[in-house]
Amino acid sequence: MTAFRAFFAVGLAGLWLLVVVPPIFHRGPSVDSGVHAVLTGAPVRPNLVRVDPASPAFAGGLRTGDVLGCLSARDYALLILPSDGFKQQYRPGSVISTCVRRGQTIQTIRFTARAGPDVPFPYYTNALGALRVCVLLIFLITGIALVLVKPSPATWIFYAYCLSSAPSLAAQQATYLPGWLYALTATPAGFLTAMGASLLFMFAALVPDDRIPAGWRRTAFWAAAAACAAQAAYAGLIFIDTSHVYSLQTGSLIDGAITALTVLLVIARVVTMQSTERARFGWAAFAIIFGVVVNDLRNNMTVGGHQQLGIFFAYLTVVMPLSLTYAILKRHVIDVRFVISRTVVYAALTTLVVGVIGMVDWLTSAYLNQVRVAMAIDAAVTIGLAFALHRAYGWIEAMVDFVLFRRKHDAETYLHRMARTLLRAKSQGTVDRALVQAPYEKLELAMAALFRPAGATFAMTDCAGCGGTNAPALDPEHELVRFLSTERTKLHLRDLRRHVAEEFAADGPAPAVAIPLFQGDDLIAFAVYGIHRDGTKLDPDEIETLERLCEIGAQAYTAIELARYRTLDGSMPALEALRV
Repeated sequence: MTAFRAFFAVGLAGLWLLVVVPPIFHRGPSVDSGVHAVLTGAPVRPNLVRVDPASPAFAGGLRTGDVLGCLSARDYALLILPSDGFKQQYRPGSVISTCVRRGQTIQTIRFTARAGPDVPFPYYTNALGALRVCVLLIFLITGIALVLVKPSPATWIFYAYCLSSAPSLAAQQATYLPGWLYALTATPAGFLTAMGASLLFMFAALVPDDRIPAGWRRTAFWAAAAACAAQAAYAGLIFIDTSHVYSLQTGSLIDGAITALTVLLVIARVVTMQSTERARFGWAAFAIIFGVVVNDLRNNMTVGGHQQLGIFFAYLTVVMPLSLTYAILKRHVIDVRFVISRTVVYAALTTLVVGVIGMVDWLTSAYLNQVRVAMAIDAAVTIGLAFALHRAYGWIEAMVDFVLFRRKHDAETYLHRMARTLLRAKSQGTVDRALVQAPYEKLELAMAALFRPAGATFAMTDCAGCGGTNAPALDPEHELVRFLSTERTKLHLRDLRRHVAEEFAADGPAPAVAIPLFQGDDLIAFAVYGIHRDGTKLDPDEIETLERLCEIGAQAYTAIELARYRTLDGSMPALEALRV
């Protein structure tokens, strides 16, 4: 299933890039047919046209008052859409075909239009077009990574939104292509562009949950899904039913309404969230609101003829995808930190394997005629590559963690170094602080605490991020203590009954994981750690680092006790001599 998911996500993104990128940088003449659609403002109306005298269409037999039919998607775009202000690129000499019903007869008309002025660059400048493509690549790579490492409704909707956010206007104006190829490329562009606003609405209703939430957000999600289906159907009719004009203003009004609802939804979620969730969702909220507002301003400025302001807001449209990508990767709106690093490593190694073996195979085939020699070289390279990749995996993963998650990488490096220093500690208080304060500060945890025996109970000896002073004292019969004593490994508090976490939550942030410290068979202490302050969970790498810290902390406690016993034993002979 993972391989199929990868093939689908990467393949679809690659095809989409082939559809939308080449037309961005194509500049061609516009079409001058002399045909003008009569616009009445109705959402759906027949293809009633007005024809200029002495125009190619007039010479071909079209007349004012004719109702056109039998149009291909390309010819519909050439004859009808320019009346809505869309300049279509035209290949001079291409034949345009339509049919006209007059009285009881249907007449087929074919003519060749004139080439008009060059179509304005849809994204104003080549630099802006290149910038939009670069941002789209970043956006698509993020979407692909999410659906590969954490498939869920939220990540698939985000992936679909990444596709719909592509600069696909040029693809819808690429009527210089043959009719069948234009229909093949422009149709999905129209579908995805129409669904963009609804997909963003659905994503805003879901994130950061993996499943469709309950309550009012579920209602909002399904309403957005219905709007998305309606927009896709309306956009599809423009390409499927070419016998009518489908008002683009109607689609714009729907987009505007959904955009307003998206802003209201995001604001409502920010207001009703808890503080930890709000810190995590904040960047995504900014990206969504800023993106939809700037995109609407860009569209209005373009239609209103304010080209310079339109260019300014067009450049600002790249802020939204970059901000949303930052929110996902760095603020962990969708928490996939530890999985992304391994996915990137796997992709890098796979690319390396395919590339190296493919290159060796090409070289041996091209320059060596002896089959046995070529096979021997292939085998030697493959075996050598296997050994090299075994070593390279750790290097590449460390590099990815350092580049993408530097703060996390630095924190884990520091905690590993701190753990090595504990065996030189002279007092238990030093070890206590190292087990609590260092992880709390470096990993930016909501809380951290240490419990050690105090009489017949385990009492809190050090705490960071706790809300009060009335920490629970746990006796050996407590559920948490019994599980830790028996299983002798980390324990996620969500695996226990709810009241266990509630005992801690009454005093401040609740812990997420507990890690025992053993001396032989005796549980001498245990540490509890909360989630991150931005609301994200601890990942396996971080928990492993904390386990290693606690393991060496237990050894440090033992060493301190042994040193104390040696001091006491050394003083015993002197005491006996004094007594005699």
